[in-house]
Amino acid sequence: MNFIKTTVARFEKFKYEGMSATLQSRKFLDWFAGFTDAEGCFHIKRKTMPNGNIRYYFEFVIKLHLYHAPLLKMIHSTLGIGRIAIRPNTNTCSFEVGSEKELRILIGLLENTTLIGSKYLDFLSFRKAFFLYFDRPGLVTESLIIEIEKIRENHNTKRTVFETPEEYKCVITDYKLLGLIEGDGSFIIQKQDLTPKFELELTSNQKPLLVAIQAYLISNLGFDASYLSKFRLPPIKIRDLSSKSNSKPTIRLEITGIDLLHNYFNVFLSKLEFYSVKGKDFEDFSFICKTLHSKAHVGNQEIKDLLLKRAANMNNARLLTKQ
Repeated sequence: MNFIKTTVARFEKFKYEGMSATLQSRKFLDWFAGFTDAEGCFHIKRKTMPNGNIRYYFEFVIKLHLYHAPLLKMIHSTLGIGRIAIRPNTNTCSFEVGSEKELRILIGLLENTTLIGSKYLDFLSFRKAFFLYFDRPGLVTESLIIEIEKIRENHNTKRTVFETPEEYKCVITDYKLLGLIEGDGSFIIQKQDLTPKFELELTSNQKPLLVAIQAYLISNLGFDASYLSKFRLPPIKIRDLSSKSNSKPTIRLEITGIDLLHNYFNVFLSKLEFYSVKGKDFEDFSFICKTLHSKAHVGNQEIKDLLLKRAANMNNARLLTKQ
């Protein structure tokens, strides 16, 4: 069965109350791929049964703070697969896909809408082990166990090899980028001097992705040659960051400058439809950038206080006030 074609066709028929036609299209699938790059995890679990036999369990999980339960419920309802797990004791919720049938559907979707980050390599490992296990001709053999264990040794946090297949092409779209931003991006207002900044920070092995995103944005934000000529370096910066404590080193894409943010980056994002509460952060960020750009805050303490109040309720502060 061609799971790619049948699953995409099935998806196009889904209706979700309150969703616009835009969400019932290719755009949602692209967004889901980008969000998976940021927040998804492909698990390959081994279990030894009481009789000594080895079994494997496969699961795709997106785990978030409990505040994001409506987002996961929307994903669940739209895709029509998986389940939602609510865990109040840990303030977390999860979208989980674990059955063989539904994982085949998910794999078909992600084959049709390719991931853009290093999570793509984990998807390939997961897919390979999944089909080795479920499409085997007979019992689980020692050679099969060895092959799956070899995959598990270079998977998820254990991964040390980050080379992509020769035929792989990193295809960035507006909604794949939006999904990644909703997972890993940050709209920041530095409160001391009301300086706005956008950041997208990933592990250092994903530098090729951030370089590709940098090029994509420069090509799609509407810059003209005269604007770009003002910059000695690209207006969108990439910085290598040192590791902290036991964490891995990271790399960060940064967008600063009120003109660049207000007239280009925010205009670009305003044309897209956010799916998560990150959209509320973007609304506040855009409002603050617009006000700063107009200089309405200069000499006006009341407006400054309003901007500071909106900035104080963004990002984690928004989440904490809703607990």
